[in-house]
Amino acid sequence: MRVGMILANVPFPPDIRVEKEADVLSPAGHDVLLLCRGNASEPAEETVGNVEVRRHRVHPRSSFARRLDSLRFLVTLDSPSWRGAMERLVTIHGAEVLHCHDLAYARSALRAGRNVGVPVVLDFHENYPAALRLWRRRTLDRILFSGHRAESLERESVRIADRVIVVVDEARQRLIANRGEPGKIVVFGNTESVDLVPAVAPPLPETLNLVYVGGIAPHRGLETAVAAMPRILAERPDAHLTIVGDGVSLDELRKLSEDLGLEDAVTFTGRLPKAAAMEHVIASTIALVPHLRSPHTEATVPHKLFQYMAFSRPVLVSDCAPLKRIVEATQSGAVFEAGSPEDFAANTLKLAANRERLLAAGKAGRAAALTDWSLESESPALVQLYDQLQNSRT
Repeated sequence: MRVGMILANVPFPPDIRVEKEADVLSPAGHDVLLLCRGNASEPAEETVGNVEVRRHRVHPRSSFARRLDSLRFLVTLDSPSWRGAMERLVTIHGAEVLHCHDLAYARSALRAGRNVGVPVVLDFHENYPAALRLWRRRTLDRILFSGHRAESLERESVRIADRVIVVVDEARQRLIANRGEPGKIVVFGNTESVDLVPAVAPPLPETLNLVYVGGIAPHRGLETAVAAMPRILAERPDAHLTIVGDGVSLDELRKLSEDLGLEDAVTFTGRLPKAAAMEHVIASTIALVPHLRSPHTEATVPHKLFQYMAFSRPVLVSDCAPLKRIVEATQSGAVFEAGSPEDFAANTLKLAANRERLLAAGKAGRAAALTDWSLESESPALVQLYDQLQNSRT
């Protein structure tokens, strides 16, 4: 089946979820054709790995038409320009299904699918309405695309879509509780391929290196980790926290670190290429996912958790439901109370004090990343979804 993926108004590459899905679908005989945002310096069409890329620019010759389309999108949650590009993905480029990533352009995808007679799959990476309430956005965006309005769009979209993909079972249960049809909601997670797992587990450092990799925003809970460092250093002077990534609260985190006198104990690397970021993971003693609890973080799980496990790194995660469930099921680390520097510090020190426990947690995470919590173990759910859609059209 020729799968027309939609990453509307977002550039590609990179997008780790699109790449994973393409790597799963391509060997199973399904082609992935991606529609994404383009600019004048990029080719309109190219192939990146297993993804055939088609780039779209909204009215590149008319700033007035571009602003008008943006305004129409904010008012109606439907972009005529992107909807037309989605339809052409079918009529010109041969897509047999539209697979729309995230909620924002779901209405455009559903209308395009109806207009050209193909099924529509929605791929929800997170609880988007809840995320809107957390993100820092323009005043106009907050008014016209509020969390409440996004909830209405989500209910409408889930009802109309042919299939809905989510990343954890907690997200599936949330949609079902909101009257989503259980039979069309599929879980395909953010696990990593067994190819990421080294043949030999990297040795665990003797010093206490705490590492976080990912976006930097208030809901990520990194203030908790920084605030915990004085307590940790009091018992482990060799402790060091490295935060790899960039985001809206980076300056606030830097200031907090300075105010606490942690300039020598906390390093901010900024955003790094994936390979360089993974080198920091390999250098860690404990890898972190300190998310604050919220309706958003209770219904998603980040790729980084499985990347940590693949490299045999013991993990320390907050008690957000999916994180707690996975870490306890795999015995790959410890869980602390979200938002509590005291509990973060206590669990860090307890985990670090027992080297045998550290090694056992890393070994358990690696075993999970090679078996039940691997991309290969989750692949059948996504392949079966598209096999079913293909069979229903023949």
